[in-house]
Amino acid sequence: MLDIPPIKRVQLKELNSRLCSAINKERQSWKPLLIKDPQDSETEIGPNQRDEMVQWLLELNVKFRFCPETYMLSVTLLDQCLMAVKARPKYLRCITITCFFLAAKMKEEDEMVPATQDFVRDSQCGCTVSEVLRMERVVLDKLKWELNFVNGLDFLQIFHALLMTQRPTLLEDLHHMTPSRHLSMLTGRLSQCMTNHQLAACRGSTLALAMLSLELEVLAEDWLPLTIVLQRMVGVDNQWLIRSRELITYTLFGHSASHRMPSTRPISPPNPVSPPVVNSQKATPNKAKRKKSEIHENVYGNVKRLIDKGKCDMTLPTCPIPAISAQGGKTTVTPPGSCGKEVRQQDGDESLPSSHPPLTSIPVT
Repeated sequence: MLDIPPIKRVQLKELNSRLCSAINKERQSWKPLLIKDPQDSETEIGPNQRDEMVQWLLELNVKFRFCPETYMLSVTLLDQCLMAVKARPKYLRCITITCFFLAAKMKEEDEMVPATQDFVRDSQCGCTVSEVLRMERVVLDKLKWELNFVNGLDFLQIFHALLMTQRPTLLEDLHHMTPSRHLSMLTGRLSQCMTNHQLAACRGSTLALAMLSLELEVLAEDWLPLTIVLQRMVGVDNQWLIRSRELITYTLFGHSASHRMPSTRPISPPNPVSPPVVNSQKATPNKAKRKKSEIHENVYGNVKRLIDKGKCDMTLPTCPIPAISAQGGKTTVTPPGSCGKEVRQQDGDESLPSSHPPLTSIPVT
């Protein structure tokens, strides 16, 4: 096993402590966002309206130059309010700007947060100052004054720090790519994914792991063992992980996760090939069908391997640091224990909760 320097060991211990704390907090406070199509558009808020407000929050966050943590927390507060309160659509804009104002007070420096009057004017929300202040009290009461929710960005930052600590050479093939710039790129993708209400039904840990898994598939040949290490640490179900990968890729690029995710990895020039041999005979239907079957198997091979790998035991006792050993010039990742076992014992069954929508109900093309 590789000798880990004392400084790095302290960093890994701190990161594992943060990860375990975030997992426990998520299991206690997280609830899936389940919004159905409204039967009455005047009295019920639909999923498309929610997505429009989240997109508006993303634009406001850029306008006010707030940090990504502010945007992610404002989306979390909005989703929590929509689950706690059955509000009418005419109040949705006021609820949204209020959640954004509360998130800014929680995450931004005091000098960065404008006064309420300036904030309402610059946001062009169409609400008055008194309406925002009244809605602020309503939101605080409904959320029981608990605003410090854990979200997908918290897990993404921890996962990324763990990878950079254990695999500092992961980004060597990417020109002019630093760990901070790489994390910023992933944060931007995660922010865009929050505009899809279907992904709000996934845990933040699952969403962050799926996002990082798609990136690792491009960066590292051993992306699957690395994904399984993180998957065991947080106790993510295989079905939710695969489903999240599909939805993330569809949200960002408009196609399924069977296509490789674009990255900043430089593309090497193709090897010279010999001219194709022209065959005067047309391909028979059997050959065409066999070739199509081979392409299908190649496309979904990674997903099948992920399912097969997930059949191993996922209930491990502790949350130690993942170990990386080197034998014969090859790097081997030793999966650590799972710090999610204690919280899984409270849940009992590890299957998907009944409140979640079935996998077949998500239209993915």
